Amino acid sequence: MSLSRRHKWILVGLFVYWLAVFVATHLPIHDLGARTGMSDKAMHLLAYLGLVFFAWAAVSPNRKVNWVNTKVWILLVVIVWYGVADEILQGFVGRSAEVLDFAANMVGVLAGLGILTAMGFWPAALVVSAIFTFVLSNMARLDHVAGMPHLNIAFHFTAYAGFALVWIQYLQPRLMWEKPPISWFLTALSVPTVLLTAVKLTAPLFGRPVWFVDCATALAAIVLAAAVARFVCRTIWLPAE
Repeated sequence: MSLSRRHKWILVGLFVYWLAVFVATHLPIHDLGARTGMSDKAMHLLAYLGLVFFAWAAVSPNRKVNWVNTKVWILLVVIVWYGVADEILQGFVGRSAEVLDFAANMVGVLAGLGILTAMGFWPAALVVSAIFTFVLSNMARLDHVAGMPHLNIAFHFTAYAGFALVWIQYLQPRLMWEKPPISWFLTALSVPTVLLTAVKLTAPLFGRPVWFVDCATALAAIVLAAAVARFVCRTIWLPAE
């Protein structure tokens, strides 16, 4: 059975994300949590929330989780055993295997499957991507990770461009492509801009400064994502399968 272009991109995203999670959990950095400003357990939960979501998107794109489907249980077993192996392998890079880390992983997995059970696929994608964006923007100091001061800017670009594309995909059955460009763009930019505003308005509550460069990068990413969707990738925004 041939794969759609969108499904192929999902598989690429899963590979890149899973590789990033593996690398992050095997970096020989003992104070990674302190450097990012987040608890180690929160990072594990968030990482596996994203992992199970990407994995489900690859296994059964555009569909809610149905617990009578064997795919759900196979996916759950695979990720549980990966989580076990992940903790064991950390001992080979000078990090320790912790039961609480594994428990945080499983909370993230169950939270992701719970969201996908309660919601349709694309509404769930909006919720998960918004959680990632909010938490990492306001609770993590990405510029302090491994001496990479520009990581925060890269995150803002990637996170908000990704959220904008998910929003457009969610809207596409309702977002008439025949609309005038200005009306279309206002709709496409609306919710991503609201998310950015909410994140930055609440940043002081978490002791985070609001940097102009972060806001400008996020806005540029939102506009660019909408432009690419409208003028370059319009043909792939097909109705959900």
